[in-house]
Amino acid sequence: MVEIKAPVSRWKQVADYLREQILTGAFPSGQLLPSEQQLADEFGLSRPTIRQAINELKSEGLVEVKRPRGTFVRSPYARPAHTEERGLTRGADGRYAEAGDIVWRDLGEPTFYREDATVAHADLLGVLAGEPMLVRATVQIAGDARRSHKLAMPFSVAAKTPWADDPRLPEPVTLYAHFETSTKGVRWTEHVRARMPMPDEVTALSLLPGTPLLHVTRITHADRTPVIMEEIVVRGDTLEVAYPLPVLKTRTAK
Repeated sequence: MVEIKAPVSRWKQVADYLREQILTGAFPSGQLLPSEQQLADEFGLSRPTIRQAINELKSEGLVEVKRPRGTFVRSPYARPAHTEERGLTRGADGRYAEAGDIVWRDLGEPTFYREDATVAHADLLGVLAGEPMLVRATVQIAGDARRSHKLAMPFSVAAKTPWADDPRLPEPVTLYAHFETSTKGVRWTEHVRARMPMPDEVTALSLLPGTPLLHVTRITHADRTPVIMEEIVVRGDTLEVAYPLPVLKTRTAK
């Protein structure tokens, strides 16, 4: 039996054509697309039909509308404008600092609240799901880049620190210094993943349609016990992260 395929709508044909031009580099990242009227004249279609095709590409994150300038290409293969070296340095005074050259500053005052650990948080922090945590949350900027930063400490950990009765957690480097001096040592692990944004993140980070997020979770361990969790969320098309790659000792078979 011959399968009869449904005809492809005209707006989808236009979207398919423009998508191919973007993905093959014929329309490079940052290029201004022809106007709706120019595309309508070229394809012999109405402007609403062209607009529907453009909206499809917007939802895929392949174009960006900047009024009144027009519609610009966002190639998925183009590197982000900023690269951040992840890691920590320790100065002669013993204070920790972020290793990268990007300086993030808080946009407004941080907010402090209590949040119950999710199953994912519990897995990373080694606590029970539902355990209350102290949270310090901020939106931070560096030039044209914007990110959210959330610092969380379980109540069971906070009870043994100066912040047992004060929910206003300080900046991370202050907590690093506390655990450095009050324990046998600290170390860190980071987990990096990509995901799509939640509705509140679209507003907070001024996200464009179809833009994925880069989600970095840093866990601070003191005496090999997880004590702090930081969640850093940034636009995936704005920032990429780079890490020095350690050389690990080969494990011998038992």
